[in-house]
Amino acid sequence: MLQTTLMLSSTSRAAQALRQLLLNGHPSPAGGLPGYLRAFVAEAASFQNSAFPAAESANAASAAAAASAAMHEQQQQFQDEDEQAKQAYANLVQTIFSQAVQQAQDGPHTFAYEGLQVLEEQERAAEAAADAASPSPAILPHISRTLTAMRYHQRMMDGTPKGRKLQENWQRQIILETRAVEAALARYRREAASMVERNQGATLPAARKLLVSWFQPLADAIRAEQLRVAKGVSGVDRCVYGPYLMRLDPEQLAVIAMHAAVNAFMSPESDAEAIGSAPGTTRMTRLAVAIGSAVQAQHHVNKLEKVTHQQNMRRREIRQAYEEGKLLRKRYDEEGELDSESWAKWFDIGKRLRTGGEMLPLDHLEWFLDDDLEARLRKSAQQFKVPAGASDNEMRLILQRARRMLADSSSSGEWRSDMQAKVGVILIKLMMDACKIDVNRDGRLQTVPAFWHALEQGPDSRARGIWKRYGILYADEEVMRRIKPHHMAEAFMPQFLPTVVTPVPWQRHNLGGYLTLRSSVMRMRGSHAQKDKLQEADKEMVEGRGEGLSLVYDALNALGETPWSINQDVYKVVEAVWAWGGGICDVPQRDNVDAPKLLEYGFNMKRTDGGNLALFSYPRSEVKQRQYEASRARKKNNELHSLRCDMEYKLAIAREFSREERFYFPHNVDFRGRAYPMHPHLNHLGSDMCRGLLQFADDRPLGPNGLRWLYIQAANLWGGGVDKLPLEGRIKWVEDNLGLILDNATDPFRKPPGSDPSFGNLSSGNTINTHLGEGGGGGGHREEEDGHGVDDRGHVLLQSLLSETSDLSTPYWYRAEAPFQFLATCFDIYRALASGDPPSYRSRLPVHQDGSCNGLQHYAALGRDLTGGWAVNLCPVERPQDVYTEISRMVKEQVDRDAAAGVPEAQTLLASTAVDRKLVKQTVMTSVYGVTFVGARAQIGSRLRERGFEDNHAMYKVSCYSARVTLDCLHEMFQSAKHIMQWLSECARLIARENRSVGWTTPMGLPVIQPYRKKSQQHVRTVLQRLVLANDQDDKPVMKQRQRTAFPPNYIHSIDSSHMMLTAIACRDAGLDFAGVHDSFWTHAGTVEQMNHVLREKFIDLHSQPLLENLLEELGKEHPDIVFPPLPPRGDLHLEDIKLAKYFFS
Repeated sequence: MLQTTLMLSSTSRAAQALRQLLLNGHPSPAGGLPGYLRAFVAEAASFQNSAFPAAESANAASAAAAASAAMHEQQQQFQDEDEQAKQAYANLVQTIFSQAVQQAQDGPHTFAYEGLQVLEEQERAAEAAADAASPSPAILPHISRTLTAMRYHQRMMDGTPKGRKLQENWQRQIILETRAVEAALARYRREAASMVERNQGATLPAARKLLVSWFQPLADAIRAEQLRVAKGVSGVDRCVYGPYLMRLDPEQLAVIAMHAAVNAFMSPESDAEAIGSAPGTTRMTRLAVAIGSAVQAQHHVNKLEKVTHQQNMRRREIRQAYEEGKLLRKRYDEEGELDSESWAKWFDIGKRLRTGGEMLPLDHLEWFLDDDLEARLRKSAQQFKVPAGASDNEMRLILQRARRMLADSSSSGEWRSDMQAKVGVILIKLMMDACKIDVNRDGRLQTVPAFWHALEQGPDSRARGIWKRYGILYADEEVMRRIKPHHMAEAFMPQFLPTVVTPVPWQRHNLGGYLTLRSSVMRMRGSHAQKDKLQEADKEMVEGRGEGLSLVYDALNALGETPWSINQDVYKVVEAVWAWGGGICDVPQRDNVDAPKLLEYGFNMKRTDGGNLALFSYPRSEVKQRQYEASRARKKNNELHSLRCDMEYKLAIAREFSREERFYFPHNVDFRGRAYPMHPHLNHLGSDMCRGLLQFADDRPLGPNGLRWLYIQAANLWGGGVDKLPLEGRIKWVEDNLGLILDNATDPFRKPPGSDPSFGNLSSGNTINTHLGEGGGGGGHREEEDGHGVDDRGHVLLQSLLSETSDLSTPYWYRAEAPFQFLATCFDIYRALASGDPPSYRSRLPVHQDGSCNGLQHYAALGRDLTGGWAVNLCPVERPQDVYTEISRMVKEQVDRDAAAGVPEAQTLLASTAVDRKLVKQTVMTSVYGVTFVGARAQIGSRLRERGFEDNHAMYKVSCYSARVTLDCLHEMFQSAKHIMQWLSECARLIARENRSVGWTTPMGLPVIQPYRKKSQQHVRTVLQRLVLANDQDDKPVMKQRQRTAFPPNYIHSIDSSHMMLTAIACRDAGLDFAGVHDSFWTHAGTVEQMNHVLREKFIDLHSQPLLENLLEELGKEHPDIVFPPLPPRGDLHLEDIKLAKYFFS
């Protein structure tokens, strides 16, 4: 027993010594081990305190272990170590090796997984046997990301078909997360070779041909710059950015720089009038930081990929397969080709390796290549093209410098923004020098730079009336002519995609979601204080002192576990609408609007009808009007350009995942606690089109009431006042229009009655199925210069739909307020009825239950406001109450009284437009978010402008008057909400006055700190210009006004997110599929009633807590020197009545 205890204690001492070596910057003692054992020791070394990231330490260990030059230094280090520790280390390695081999003989688990499992078991035993006075290091709470991901999924990788499918998807997910750059790189190499050797460049799309032509010159330019760095050649900032530039291969850097630049040029800033926002231009600071950030992200991916690769060396059969593959690789490299039998063997080896869990590149031509650090360094030396006659000393210096730079990169954490900018700028500079394009200027072909840089004057977006100089990168107009929005997929490399396996459960604030990608449970903006709060909450949870973030993690895991798929019916319609030119249902039009020709002011000679010349001049007002119209057309086209790029992004994801049976959305939260999918483009929080494209992957029977809920869903999505009817009225509306609703499903593009005669017979000959099934639906096909086709007949069809003259109340799907979601519901209703047994029909459609002005519902519940609660459907009523209609009625009555009393603004308002629901809706809706008088005035002014109000001076006075009346009526109806807002604002004002940020803890246990502080400006010198970066810092003064005005809406957001999370957990526990879009809760039609019961119970449970009392107590503890005002009084609302409130969510 004593011998065993000493053995375990010595083992732990060895691991401790190993960790200490790494912390002191020394190489790992694993250098002499086989490759598949280095991963074990690297992971062992990474089990240390969280201040030293596991991924970096693991990479540092494995990188140092692979360098043979480090062996001597390693031996010197261990001469000073305790002999007992060295012996224990040898025993540790031998034990890991023996047990891992024994346990990995059978089953799908990898060597690395079994080895790490053994290591963990030994550490557990060491901790249990250690003397209480001198416990061994606590490494168990710091299990690495890789082991955690492997443990979560590999326990389900059994021999069943489902287990084998999971293993296959697990490998695919690793590739999705790590191989985007490598896949693009392999494609460029292959296509560049085809262009040179087989003259196949003419078959490539214009955009890809351009990128391929830039790839090799840019990679060569980067390689030359890396050589200058390695030789120590002096240059502006070269010693600063050099080590960072050496972290990736030149080809990887070239792909990242090209794609980031194309993305920036094709996706301008949201402000269409800002300098550098037009297509073909981008601000240097924006692009430089984007490139630097992408380089850093790829560097992290490479490190994780290397560790993962080292962990995935398998059994003897796997090693034998690699040897066979390398022999084929050698033959292929020497002979340039293989016979069909050898190719068959090549693919068979790849299949065996992937079946065994190996990760192979997406491109089969990249298989069976060696990849260790020493080979990488020698490859780098060859890439630097060191002269063959170079001295041994020169070669040694270059290798030492490269090795030191790569080793330094392993121990670094997050890059500072100035370093990202410097790396980005040098790559932009190399891109400007290397990337050329052939243009036809003045009738002759010229080769000119594809990009150039200039300094431009423009208004400061943060200070009205102030102008400053901006660095702008321009793309040649020929570049923009060749690269169209539908080519954006060529440069589209999103990092956070939907996953093909269940997301890794969140267990710590920085551990969860994706298998390999670094991610955080909260989207933070550089706030160290917020990160410290999250770490403290995790520590509290681990040490058992409280729940910490466990409820937040549970809710995010529940949201992420919901499987999704693409709705193929809607997907075909979206593709057809886009191919036919767009312009309806929020699908942007493919063509720009025509800009009017500018007129010149001044006298010109013009020939009269009689043939004589006469002086002529356009009126100044007409010249200015034409300039204004041209400016509006340019702005509109810039906006359309951005919308078209965004459309292409969404369709690229839909096309990619339309073949997947199921995929998932890992979720995290913003600083207020609201949950969002981490993938930004195609998700259920997106536009109507995004939501229509998505459906649940699992189907469920409608049951006895499911068809009823499908009808209600159709009425809700149609809108137009139908969604304000009682539930039975909505069902009757669908029944009355059932024939047309079914027609929407059977033929979405039928000929509508009363449409344009030019519509002809398009509908019968060019339906959605024939269009997609036959590649264009026949008819005219307009080819653009780049070869992209637009179906003319489909374009005529869409124009006919837009110009239709029949009754606008007829439920054609494209007229609905949410057209694509309405169409998806039409498809489901049709299939349910066509099945002949609707209760047994299995539906995948998400059915929504939306809150009734949810922010005001939470205010009414907080203040127990009976009047306000009645207005937002917290009370049982026979008909749904519409707060927007009620407020508009109150506003109309006040305006009528004022007009009768002679108030000119009231008279002008009544004479010019109707005082209706639409006029006040946005102001009422945003009141809960702290809309100010200025904001309300601007909102109502926009509505007046939409209605043709042309007199700007009068419009300003009328919008001021209307905003004041609307806010007064709102406060009159929601007295309690007004008092709570004022109380929250006053508390925030007192805190901000002391130069402190407002913070609180949500009911889910999430610590929140408002990030509103003044930004510091950092001036960064680069090789092209001086950049000014804005940095978030916790020691900067708080923005007092922003802290005060943002607190009420942010606090309400934290409450509504808590309600959604509690509902998500309860639905998951009840076996329901659930998705949440803030105040809109989704489930299957057959389980809507169960979800309705759950969401009401959780709302009552949430507001039964003393939320405001807890907030006041927490603020008092955090700021004991501040005297806060007492809580406002409460009303008489009974929360239990919400159980009977039919229209609370409906």
